[in-house]
Amino acid sequence: MRLGISLFIVCILCTSCVPELVPQTANDRDENALILPTEDPNGRSGEVAATFLSSQSKFSFSESNMSSETFWVYYQTTAQNFDVFKWVFEGGYTNVGSSTTASGTTTIEGLLDDPTTASQVAVLIEYRDGFGRYDVSHAVANSTDFDVNVKRDFVSYEYVDDLQVQPSSTDGWQNPQQGWLSTATTATQTFAACDGALIGFNKAYEVYEGEPAQLIKQFSNFGASPKNLVFEYKMDFLVLPGTNVENKKIALGYTPIVSGSASFTIEPSELWSDSSYSVTEFRQVIIPLPLIPNFRITFTKYPTPLNSQGVERYPFNVCIRNVKIIPANED
Repeated sequence: MRLGISLFIVCILCTSCVPELVPQTANDRDENALILPTEDPNGRSGEVAATFLSSQSKFSFSESNMSSETFWVYYQTTAQNFDVFKWVFEGGYTNVGSSTTASGTTTIEGLLDDPTTASQVAVLIEYRDGFGRYDVSHAVANSTDFDVNVKRDFVSYEYVDDLQVQPSSTDGWQNPQQGWLSTATTATQTFAACDGALIGFNKAYEVYEGEPAQLIKQFSNFGASPKNLVFEYKMDFLVLPGTNVENKKIALGYTPIVSGSASFTIEPSELWSDSSYSVTEFRQVIIPLPLIPNFRITFTKYPTPLNSQGVERYPFNVCIRNVKIIPANED
């Protein structure tokens, strides 16, 4: 009898030590997931795809004194067969009832069968921060399937230069030695090989013959976020050097503009240069810019050595085009 009671007690203790097996739902598997199947027995089922359309999402400006511009993008889901949906807009804002905003990112979620949220499958988003690149995510799910569509840098607002050389204006590229021209309709000279580009001609204004020819532009209020200068260039030698020449051919300089700098001189730093003779086709250059909101960019075309008559031995032209300042990828 005692043995039977002992075995009974042991069985009870062992049974109480075994955890109860509770089925895990889809939502329990990953609480951080953007969306998961609802597992609703009354919901829709089958395959879903989180596709969507939008209005214009790529914006640009050419003013070198940047102001914060607000713009809007309209989004519309084209997904089918879903019950729940979610939007995530980096840098975007809206005032719809089901949205939440945290750290500059707005999330909108709803049910297709709920009249209070169903209309938000289409939404107008406001972007207030201007210069930048922004991700967009759209997700849909039904009882058995889900899909997440993430578009990196889907929305962008960046600087695209108008390539205007304006000696008497502070808005365009300054050309103190008169060795550069633009391809604007008002330009007095053109060069077919540099179509659509800034042109550094082989011969500068007579007073500056044999001196470096600078092309200078000032930029203001560009913020302290990471950014890259992007441009394309090529060289066109009228007389190809037979030997290596020590002089730089073309260089890019950078000068920060700080408060009170008018009382002293800040020497520009060289960010990039090229002295090769084989750049006959356009090449792209990407240069990270320092995190300073106000700065000056200078392209310098250096002369090659002069002969006894004071004329360049190896005259050449330079073409620069597709000049942009874009947000840098912080990933």
